[in-house]
Amino acid sequence: MARLFFTIILSSIMLVPCIAQNNDIMLNASSDSKPREISLGLPTNNYSAVQIYEDGLPVSYFKYQMFPYKSWHGGVSASATGKMAPMETAMRYGEVNNYVNSYNKLWSHVVRNSLHYTIGTFGQHKIDYNISGLMPKSRVGVSLSTYQNFDPGSNHLDQTKWKDRHQFYKAGVIKIFEGENRYMSFVYQHVNYMSISENYGPFIFAGNGNVKQVKGFSLGKDTYLPDMMKMEIENFKTGEKQEVDLKKGSTDKTHHLTYTFNYQLNDNITLSYKSRLKLARAYRQMHNISGAETVREEAGYSYKDGKAFVGQLQRRTLTQYDSYDNTWMNNAEMLWKGENNDVTLGIDYYYDRARTTASSASYAHEVEKSPKILLWNGKEYYNFNTAGEYYKGEEHKTAAYIGDKWQLGDALYMEAFARLEFKTLNGEAANNIGGDHSNDRRAGFNLTQGKLTTFDRNIWNGAAGLDINYKIIKGLSFRGQGVFTRANKSLFDFGGYLYPDTKPTDTKFGQFGLAYVNNTINIVSQLVYISQSNYSSRSMFQHELQKEVNGSPIGFVESLSLPVTYGIESIGWTTDAVINPVGGLSLHLQFAIRNPQYKDFEFAPTFSDGVTEHYDFSDKNVTNLHKVEVSIDPSYTVNRWRIWLSGRYISKQYVNKTNSLYFKERVETFGGVDCKINTMLGVSLNVINMLNQKGASGNISSADLVEDGSKYKNYLMAGTFIRPFTVELSLKLGI
Repeated sequence: MARLFFTIILSSIMLVPCIAQNNDIMLNASSDSKPREISLGLPTNNYSAVQIYEDGLPVSYFKYQMFPYKSWHGGVSASATGKMAPMETAMRYGEVNNYVNSYNKLWSHVVRNSLHYTIGTFGQHKIDYNISGLMPKSRVGVSLSTYQNFDPGSNHLDQTKWKDRHQFYKAGVIKIFEGENRYMSFVYQHVNYMSISENYGPFIFAGNGNVKQVKGFSLGKDTYLPDMMKMEIENFKTGEKQEVDLKKGSTDKTHHLTYTFNYQLNDNITLSYKSRLKLARAYRQMHNISGAETVREEAGYSYKDGKAFVGQLQRRTLTQYDSYDNTWMNNAEMLWKGENNDVTLGIDYYYDRARTTASSASYAHEVEKSPKILLWNGKEYYNFNTAGEYYKGEEHKTAAYIGDKWQLGDALYMEAFARLEFKTLNGEAANNIGGDHSNDRRAGFNLTQGKLTTFDRNIWNGAAGLDINYKIIKGLSFRGQGVFTRANKSLFDFGGYLYPDTKPTDTKFGQFGLAYVNNTINIVSQLVYISQSNYSSRSMFQHELQKEVNGSPIGFVESLSLPVTYGIESIGWTTDAVINPVGGLSLHLQFAIRNPQYKDFEFAPTFSDGVTEHYDFSDKNVTNLHKVEVSIDPSYTVNRWRIWLSGRYISKQYVNKTNSLYFKERVETFGGVDCKINTMLGVSLNVINMLNQKGASGNISSADLVEDGSKYKNYLMAGTFIRPFTVELSLKLGI
């Protein structure tokens, strides 16, 4: 071991590949740490997280609360990072989507060091380092990695120096048997991920899809969170008053241990077994925008010194999540290569034990840069636990799948798979069952006032798919694909007060079209259909109280978190082309047009004052989803230089579910210059949001049922934004 580390010091420099080249997967206009979501026409993946596979297993058992991107970083510690398409995601996970797929770097023939250091215009520093090699004469490989992110954010917060502080530590060891496809490995990873979820700002909804900046506030650069490090909640389970810290309440800590065994028996058969133990604890704090309005003195708001407040006010809902999620995931697989086909046989066993307690409170502040928090009737925090959640339980999931790839003659290529899954889940929650209202969420509610309920379910899920590629003439072929998945509820769905709908969620996905390939162009153009029944999500609804309830007066705006279930259907056309017209020049083009609509979206929630409101959004366009997307990604390489651009046009997005209000189209732009100075050193200059668009998005909850949007012209609201114009300088070297 000493010899290995001595060799490290003397080893030569290695150029690190630029991750920005993988545009489709990595470039996210809204976040530096999340992979980009590639939409198939459904709302952003359940609970806003792209599933990520690493070394053949999911990074997280489920995407909530342990968001996969919070315990994964590709960068220089990855030997490969790519994309899993819907056929593979359905076979391996039972879900139709696009996933990130990556593999850890575990060894190299000689000791190699990779260092990627990045600085940005807003003060961000990123350090990404890996060292890997082989122990002398032992065929034992060692890999050590760390990733450190120091990011103040573009909207520097007053409370803390770093808005995002990520610490990744990874160690891997691999024993290589005779032949490089015969090995076993262990990888340990520890992550401390602090991220304050705050990318809000106020703006004026001007009408016709346009927004205007609020005077004195620079969207994306000024902070909109009051200067507070400690906040008050009432514990949803016990009712006790608690003080929560902004940074500690926004930190995930995870431990991964992954074992992989891969053994190629002969030229035809390869066996593998993968196992991952993950212990995770998450404290997540959300300061969701609830609404902005102009208030008078009689509304009861004041500053801390007692002076009455009159003017523009921003309401928020603070939700503090306290969760643990301990999982053990296993996969055994056999790959058999025949003369004309490749067969995959696999078995999964996943175990998950999780608990989440979510306590909520309301508060308000000025509509200003670095705003002051406001008191309502002398209180900083009030309206406790109307958005409270609780569940505790475990899941066992066992699945078997088979896939086959055939080459039938020169003209016909086919892929097919089938997956069968059995899942059990049991635990306790705080649901209303059988007409009982003991667990209705209301101001001041906690579980000592309600009662715990239990659930115990056995569920069969399944998936199947078929892909056909038929060569019509040289270079031109027909492509057709159909995928079906059936899934059902998970522990997360029991967190609200409503006992979840037990109907399964069926997803149907199909794409049919033509592909043409020659030395210059590779193009696929096809019709795409996708539908999903019983889609589950959480929505925040606002309601003006019609009578006084628990000290809240008539007219007070109550926020209520509700689970909702509905269907979605989309049909469209996509074209994807890679063109290489001359040496060094490459052009990627993508065009998609679709029409995502709600189906069977009708429900009637009851608020704490006893008022029941009826909602029906069936056949309306899905909010925050665009119908048209166009991507243009050119790059040119000459000698040591590579110049690249990436531009995405996104059409208008609807603000409210009646579709009477919308945000206009926008363009997301990236670009950069890479210079390979020599085999030891590389430099990159990257630009995010070259046109400095604001990319404002959000919703106006009070307008969800409004058919005539004219009264919302020049309406004050708040929402999210994409990253402002940012320049990053990266140095890639090693020691």
